[in-house]
Amino acid sequence: MRFLPALLLFGAIAGAAETSTLDHAKYTEALRSFRQGKASALTALADPSVEVRRAAIDDLRERVVDEPSAPLAAQVGAVLGKVDHETARLLLAALAEAKATSTAPQVAALAAQKDSPLRAEAALALAEIGGAKAVPILAELAQDETLNENIIAALAKVSGPGVTDAFNAGILNRQLDLAGRTALIKAAIARNNRAVSPSLCTLVAEEALRLEAQKALLKLARPEDVPALKAATAKVTNAATKAALERLIVKLEKPSDK
Repeated sequence: MRFLPALLLFGAIAGAAETSTLDHAKYTEALRSFRQGKASALTALADPSVEVRRAAIDDLRERVVDEPSAPLAAQVGAVLGKVDHETARLLLAALAEAKATSTAPQVAALAAQKDSPLRAEAALALAEIGGAKAVPILAELAQDETLNENIIAALAKVSGPGVTDAFNAGILNRQLDLAGRTALIKAAIARNNRAVSPSLCTLVAEEALRLEAQKALLKLARPEDVPALKAATAKVTNAATKAALERLIVKLEKPSDK
């Protein structure tokens, strides 16, 4: 079994705790009704009975995980802002588990709501379902100081085709807030994403991000980055950074022991 991300693990623990307090006969009957198509699980998310709501959540989770690209996933995403927080939390976990990409806009909208207690969990869910498209959205959210660490953690989890290209584009995007570009750099270090080194070589000439780029290069640069490092060193005016890059170049040019 693959390692569950923090959001899914929380959902599993919360779900287990709540299930232990349910009237199981009522829960089982409600779940059977949803599975047989006798009642709508989406409608039941607002039911006053906790057993019915939980059965509805579990039915929806199973169906979305089985068919993450089906219209139901988008319908679940559309109700995230309309249900109670605990229900929304469990639905987020289900969407993340299913990697339901069609729900990325709704999950991103929830993460952007400054008054929502689910912002961090929505950001983590977006990292699971959004792929490369989630990178610029998450980077934009990093300017909120209360969410910044969560955004870095989320960016570190994003996977799929085009993610590295999205990181490079964001790092070099001068229109993006400094907090967002810094979050991308820190997440790249967490991911050990050495393919962003050429972008960092360009970035080291920008004074506002010079130190962040320098620290990242010391951890991520590869021998094949030496030409770009030399070009960057020639442009850098800060003596300390220039010296650090020169030492890095020497280190990378030194033949490794066989």
